[in-house]
Amino acid sequence: MLLFRNTFLLLWVLILATSGSSCSSTDDAQKQFEDDAFRQPTNFTRTDGNGDIIEEDPNDWRIGPMFSGFVEMGRPAFPNPTTGQIVTIELLVTGISSVNGLEVVTFDRNGRFKLLYFDERRPLPVGFSSINFDPVLLDPNNSGTISGARGLRRVFIFDQRGNLITYGDIRVD
Repeated sequence: MLLFRNTFLLLWVLILATSGSSCSSTDDAQKQFEDDAFRQPTNFTRTDGNGDIIEEDPNDWRIGPMFSGFVEMGRPAFPNPTTGQIVTIELLVTGISSVNGLEVVTFDRNGRFKLLYFDERRPLPVGFSSINFDPVLLDPNNSGTISGARGLRRVFIFDQRGNLITYGDIRVD
């Protein structure tokens, strides 16, 4: 009986140690993902008006490790580049009660987040969530014109708890 108890205790300690390192590994991977997100944009995933990918940037629209298995990229930002058409991004939520709301943001001229889209549903239902916004909102100076938004702009998608789900770049021509 003592051997069984000691074996059980050893097994329990190993399970706890393994699950703790797994969480730490996910935390480290999420931290690295977030560090990558806040680098300067250099390229973008080119898409047509239907959301079909023409040329993929492997750094765009990846799903953060924290959301792996719960969220997938349905269709990245399209059309990309845009000359003023409404931009659409589709996320596929696959996990029940896994995402609480959405906040889609970019940077303003002062380096602060500027809201592009907000979804207050908690949790988001399983299935596709379509995000739509006017590319004029990408203008860091808020001029209200498409010419002010021109250039390569980084877009971040967070849940309402401030966890980064994905990010990508949109070019406004």
